[in-house]
Amino acid sequence: MAIPVRYHVRSLFVRRTATGLTVVAIGFTVFILVLVLSLAAGFEESLSETGREDNAIFLRDAAMSEGESVIGREIASLVEGLPGIARDPSGALLSCRDLYAGITLDREGMPPGKGGTMVSVRGTSPSELAVRPIVRISEGRMFRPGTEEVVVGRGLVEKVRGCRLGGAIDFQIREMPVVGILESEGGAYDSEIWGDVEVMMQVFRRESYSSVVVRLADPAGLTALEDRIRGDPRFPVKVLSERAYFRQQTGMLGTVLRVMAYFLAAIMAVGAVFGSMNTLLASLAGRTREIGTLLTLGYRPAHIRAGFLIEALLLGLMGGAFGLLLSIPVHGAAAGTTNWATFTEATFRFTITPGVMFQAVFFAAFIGVLGGLLPAFRAAALPPTEALRA
Repeated sequence: MAIPVRYHVRSLFVRRTATGLTVVAIGFTVFILVLVLSLAAGFEESLSETGREDNAIFLRDAAMSEGESVIGREIASLVEGLPGIARDPSGALLSCRDLYAGITLDREGMPPGKGGTMVSVRGTSPSELAVRPIVRISEGRMFRPGTEEVVVGRGLVEKVRGCRLGGAIDFQIREMPVVGILESEGGAYDSEIWGDVEVMMQVFRRESYSSVVVRLADPAGLTALEDRIRGDPRFPVKVLSERAYFRQQTGMLGTVLRVMAYFLAAIMAVGAVFGSMNTLLASLAGRTREIGTLLTLGYRPAHIRAGFLIEALLLGLMGGAFGLLLSIPVHGAAAGTTNWATFTEATFRFTITPGVMFQAVFFAAFIGVLGGLLPAFRAAALPPTEALRA
C-alpha cells in the first residue's frame, strides 16, 4: 500500500493554529539565515566581479593585498618595460601605477571625531579609466593630474562626510574638492576615493607605489609574464590577474559571515525544531485512533513513520517559503562592512542568489524533518489494538 500522503497533508490544515505558529517560527529562522548569507553573497559578488581577466596586477612578492605592497619607482619602470603589455591607439602603454592607503573619515550626520570609518584612497592617474573601463565618471568629471581634486565612489556618497559632488574631503593637512562621482557597476571601486598619485604620495608621505596594473595584449599572456619575472632578482614582485586578486580578498570575511549565518540560524533552529516536534506530538495525541484505523486497514508502521516525516517536511518547506517571502524586501538593499583584507569600508548590496535560496530551503526542510523524527517513530510504534481503544 502507498503512504497516505493526502491524509497527512489534510492533517496540517485541520490544525491550522499549531501549523501556523510552527511555520512562523521556522520562517523567522530562515529569514535570519538568508539575511546574513545574502550579506556574504553581496560582499563576495562586489569583489569577485571587480577587475578583468586580461588585466595583470603586480604586487610585492610577500604582499597579500595592495595595502601591504610596496613597489619602488625603478621596479615599476621595469614592470612597464616587460613584453606583452597592450597599448592604446596613440601608442601609450595601458598601464597605471597606484598608491593604496586608508584614511579615517567621519560618517555623514555624526559629530566630528565620532563614528568614523576607514575609507580606501587610491592615488592613480586619468589613464586608470582606460585600463579599468568598468569604472566611469557618472557625475562631474575626472580629477586633473597634478591637482588636489578627487573623485569618490558612488557607495560613499552621502554616507561619508564630504563625499558628494561639490563637497570637500578633509585629509587633515588639507581639504580636497570632490569634482566627480565614479561608478564601477557595484564593484569594489564604488567604495574608494581617487586622486592624483603624486599628490597622494605627498599626502601620505610615501615614496613608493602599492601596485602596478597593466592590460595584457594577449589575455592568455599572464603565464608568460609569470615565467619572465620568476627567479629574476630585479623583480621582487608577483603577478596575478586583477579578477583573481579581488576574489582572494573575499575569502576571510565571506567565510566568517557564512559561519555566523549558520551559527545564528542554529540557535534559532533549536526553538523551531521543538516547535515542530510539539506540533506533531500534539497532533499525534489527537489522532491515535485514526492511526490505529490505518494500521488495521493494512498500512505498515513504515508507512505511518514515512507519512509523519512527510508531514514534518511540509511544515519545514512552508516555513522556508515564509522566510524567503520575508527576505524579498532585503534583496538589493545597500549595505556596508569592513573588508578584513584591507580594514577599510566596503559598500555593496544584499544579494539573494539561487544558492542562498537553496541553502535556506534545505535548512528549513532539515529543521522540519528533525522535529518530526520523534513523533514519526512514536506513531509507528503504536500497537493497533491500543490505538483503536484510545
